[in-house]
Amino acid sequence: MSGHQANELEAAKAAELEAFFYPESIAVIGASQNALKPNGIPLYLLNMFGFKGDVYPVNPKYENVGGLRCYPSILDIEAPIDLAIIGVAAAQTMAVLEECEKKQVKTVIIFTSGFAEVGEEGRKVQDEMKKLADRSGIRILGPNCLGILNYYNGNMASFFYNQERRDLVHPKKLSFITQSGGLGGIIYQMVMQLSIGFNYFVSTGNEADVSFAEILNYLVRQDEVTIVAGYLEGLQGDGRLFMEACRHALEQKKLVTMLKVGRTESGAAAAASHTGALVGSDQVYDGMFKQYGVPRADDVEQMNALIALYATGRLPRGKKMAIITISGGGGVVVADKCPQYGLEVVSLTELTQQKLREFFPVFGAVGNPVDLTSQLFIDTELFQRALRLVMQDPEVDVGGFFYNLEMPDPEAAQKIIEVYREVEKPLIIFTWPTGQDYAIKAKNTLVQAGVPVIEHIPSGLWAINALADWVQKIERPRYKHFSKPGKARAFARSQISEKTGETGGALTEWRSKQILEAYDIPVTKETLVKSPEEAVKAARDIGYPVALKIMSPQLLHKTDVGGLELNLNNENEVLEAFDAIMTRVKQERPDVYLEGILVQEMLKPGLEVIVGVKNDPIFGPAVVFGLGGVYVEVLKDASTRVAPLSEEDAREMIRDIKGKALLSSFRGQKERDVETLVRVLMNISRLALELKDEIEEIDINPLILYENGAGAVAADALIAVKKNT
Repeated sequence: MSGHQANELEAAKAAELEAFFYPESIAVIGASQNALKPNGIPLYLLNMFGFKGDVYPVNPKYENVGGLRCYPSILDIEAPIDLAIIGVAAAQTMAVLEECEKKQVKTVIIFTSGFAEVGEEGRKVQDEMKKLADRSGIRILGPNCLGILNYYNGNMASFFYNQERRDLVHPKKLSFITQSGGLGGIIYQMVMQLSIGFNYFVSTGNEADVSFAEILNYLVRQDEVTIVAGYLEGLQGDGRLFMEACRHALEQKKLVTMLKVGRTESGAAAAASHTGALVGSDQVYDGMFKQYGVPRADDVEQMNALIALYATGRLPRGKKMAIITISGGGGVVVADKCPQYGLEVVSLTELTQQKLREFFPVFGAVGNPVDLTSQLFIDTELFQRALRLVMQDPEVDVGGFFYNLEMPDPEAAQKIIEVYREVEKPLIIFTWPTGQDYAIKAKNTLVQAGVPVIEHIPSGLWAINALADWVQKIERPRYKHFSKPGKARAFARSQISEKTGETGGALTEWRSKQILEAYDIPVTKETLVKSPEEAVKAARDIGYPVALKIMSPQLLHKTDVGGLELNLNNENEVLEAFDAIMTRVKQERPDVYLEGILVQEMLKPGLEVIVGVKNDPIFGPAVVFGLGGVYVEVLKDASTRVAPLSEEDAREMIRDIKGKALLSSFRGQKERDVETLVRVLMNISRLALELKDEIEEIDINPLILYENGAGAVAADALIAVKKNT
């Protein structure tokens, strides 16, 4: 599928959800006269927020609810219904849903809980919901969800009680998606305290039908949406749609950030290859987020700090940080943590330092951090002058002012605001939570003036770095080549189909390398032979020294059965090695199918790296790269991205690993051939995508990387095919 076709398909999927957000008519089934109950709150909110469409309460108990005529059943409503909200008991939900099907309702939100989250019986009912959605075309959000808030048209299809705020500095700024209703509500309240308002808020619940990825795909395609944040526990198998939504957002310069939980996988089964051991679902999520410029927050504080900084509209052009502090210790705390979060505490220019010295006390510091000291109590203009000079320094990208809001200066907040409005670069106020009335008032004054106040220094520094990375990402083009599969795929499929006698779902090294070579991935000179005479001829053609390896898909670890001989330098050694390997293997494993013996060149030493692919159940083929040897065995130093890779993706993978210095000039060794490595990563990405239905895993270990210009060679390789292939 071409990029254009994929975009059209995603746009069509987004259009299916329009009635959730912009319905002309809403039926509230199970409507209550009690505005404090979940099935009574929507009617109250729809009225309070001025929803202009038609609203129809449905409940056989009442004739009127909230001043509106109440209907016994949705089937009794004569008008068409765009959106039905179901708030009845779990046992009645399917019957009501079937009535919605008869009514030909477009979309349904199910508040009710008691389904897949409570056990197998609930799961069966939820499966029935999905079947109904598939056969009828009704799109269902939930069950077990808070619903949807749309602040543009007053569509409060939710039982999350909220009030209209008219004093927000950044109204209708944030779109938010959450898989947890309770935590989503807490995050909502925290963000509102930052004077940032929502345009859309969506709780997806159990996702019997409509998924998190579908909601994201809808939101990033709305012109008014510039930032989408989300709380994500896991996708429901539509990782590709999620990925394409993130790609679209990146191209449109819209920020997507996720609080994705579940970094560890207890008890995850180890795979047969190094690649499988390195690539778990969380590594794939992490790589995909980096690939498409999605800052991944570790906690609510990080995500909220990022939202607060983005809302100001001031984007950091780089990571050079200036720190202004009223406390030497506070400045050290901030400066000490900056490198941990990828920020550089830059030296101020000599001109800036000279100008600071003109009015600074002799015991003040004019380097970086800039320490205002206790002189601030005597000269209240000191920090304004200092802030202006520091923020004007050409070396500074972003400033952080460590300030104690508990200092009882009623004019301090206003002075900070004045400077903030004069400078153009991002300026963050670092402080800490306080219970002092005048400090709380000062904080609120700053926030209501649009000045970002961060009460957790690590979260603020993380947010600065994440936003700077995102700015670089949107300004860096991602060239990706969508080509039609050619002869290489046809050849690879023939190799997979000809694995005669194989069991275990893996190709031999020989067949694996033939597939790699078809995709322009360099491999060793080698020949598969059946007899000692063929082995001698092959060794002569390849050139000594050579290695001999047993080839059987049932013997993936050749050394375990004595199936490997190295550094053979002449004809006699080859003949003896051939007989020795065959004797040992037949004694150890007389039952296995033998494809033959591989005669292979001995490679000169180089830097060993690992390149592989794991077919992730959520995102599909994921490419992994890391250093070989102890780095992959012990340190797990590897990076992951989802196919297809752009050239920039491949280069980012290389920059990601901790041992990247070994690829450059290091202690007398020459720089490695990174350009060849980039091509290998892109080619294996193409291979993985074209053969995603046949291949489960690819492991090139090691790929020997030589000095710049000398290329690389796959010394060993394994391709595991899917069981049904």
